[in-house]
Amino acid sequence: MKKLILCLFAIFFLWLDAGLAVADEIANGDVVVLYDNDVHGHMVGYAKIAALKKEMLRKTPYVNVVSLGDFAQGSALVSVSHGQYAIDVMNKIGYDYITLGNHEFDYGLEQLQQMVSSSTAHTLLCNFTDLRTNKRVFPAYAVRQLGDLTIGYIGITTPVTKTSDSPEIYIDSLGNDIFTFHRDEIYELVQSYIDTVRSLGANFVILVSHLGDNPVTIQTSEETIRHTRGLNVILDGHAHHVIPSRIIQDADNHPVLLSSTGAHFLNIGRLVIKPDGSCSSELIPVSQYPYEDKSVNQLINTFEETFDRLPTIANSKYDLAGFDRLHDTYYRNCQTNLGTLSSEAFRTMTQADIGWLNAGGIRNSIPAGKISFKELLSAFPFGNRVCVAEFTGKRILDALEFGVCVAPADNASYPQVSGLKFDLDLSVTANIIMEESGENFERIGEGPRRVSNVQVWSRTNKQWEPLDLEKTYSVASIDFILLKKGCYGMLSNGKILRDDQMLDTQLMENYLTRELHGVIPESYEKPKN
Repeated sequence: MKKLILCLFAIFFLWLDAGLAVADEIANGDVVVLYDNDVHGHMVGYAKIAALKKEMLRKTPYVNVVSLGDFAQGSALVSVSHGQYAIDVMNKIGYDYITLGNHEFDYGLEQLQQMVSSSTAHTLLCNFTDLRTNKRVFPAYAVRQLGDLTIGYIGITTPVTKTSDSPEIYIDSLGNDIFTFHRDEIYELVQSYIDTVRSLGANFVILVSHLGDNPVTIQTSEETIRHTRGLNVILDGHAHHVIPSRIIQDADNHPVLLSSTGAHFLNIGRLVIKPDGSCSSELIPVSQYPYEDKSVNQLINTFEETFDRLPTIANSKYDLAGFDRLHDTYYRNCQTNLGTLSSEAFRTMTQADIGWLNAGGIRNSIPAGKISFKELLSAFPFGNRVCVAEFTGKRILDALEFGVCVAPADNASYPQVSGLKFDLDLSVTANIIMEESGENFERIGEGPRRVSNVQVWSRTNKQWEPLDLEKTYSVASIDFILLKKGCYGMLSNGKILRDDQMLDTQLMENYLTRELHGVIPESYEKPKN
């Protein structure tokens, strides 16, 4: 224990003395852990992390490569394969450990199990349990001897996965929970596995995490450090934040190193652990690392060939922004012009009163110029189906209030709407009560609202009219929202008017070609709401 305490303090003093830089000299016997997080299908970095792995192996035999989740979704390339292309590339590189991000669950549990079973890496996830058997779905930890060090790896993902993706896969036909992410016992769970790997001989413990450090989320990586003891390092994902090295004090006031690479392979993380247990981390910008593995590039090129031959379906003089970009982080706190275009496409093509998408469902921007189906897949990679449901004005008002509850902070639930407009008062504190059981995943508390002056476009009268709380309106959206309890619990139990098998990308293609005749008009240069 005395040696462990000295090693932990060595982390702290190394951080003070050396800032963010890792030691240039990597000695034979050092352990190197390369890591990425929130790649989201941006494949460009894989050839470079493969080359970096080979470079590190020339200096020390103890090199591990880990992924911190959200690798299987986000670009047309990986989404069309339901994540399998990402797994194939990581297998080619030889990843050692992966934890699962919330977006690995996007394609359902059957496809997730297929990805995991085909992966040569060890999948670690300590907080996903099948309540019918009371067993972990995936292994929680691994212990590995690397030179003089015995390293314990523990995997964890954000509990908001249950409500941020497709909540219906976690409940039975009666609405009872059949899986849990242990939202209310995260810290106790992590502590139990720290104790387990320590008892198995681990003298260095790494949490491979997809928790994030965003304070909007209750269970963060920083709070996990503060509520536990015995961790050395958290390598973190989910929030898309760039954290070269941050020191947080644990429950015993010992320093723990936290690091995250950002997103989209902006950086490759490198953790170096000396035989005495001292460690440091740095981020290597992918754009500045000069080497690539040719065999990995060749594999990726085979995946990309078919996409390069997809035909043009429309042209735009304007960039269509799916989100605001701030320091390479999604910043979804407003309506965007791509949000306007897509929600209007849903409303127009279905003849609904309102078109409604969530900001997090738009995963990329479309640059000015030619638009092919490849660009549509990049922006709408989930393969969601088109649905129309009927709701009262009161339900719609509540869903709007929930959608703007954390603005101006980033929020995947921020509404992108057509046929609907409203005023937003950011000075009002949102009053949202979160629930994980029953039919509603959230409800609105009593008190003032942020949303006011809500108006709906009347097709009959050709004018804006006040939202009638007792009247019913048709809402065109995706099955993720209207059928699968995604984002807005209050929009999951409406009367279904249309549930066909058309995909969102098919609807968008039809709108661009049939309604807009292949030309994005000037009216979409800026958002309409």
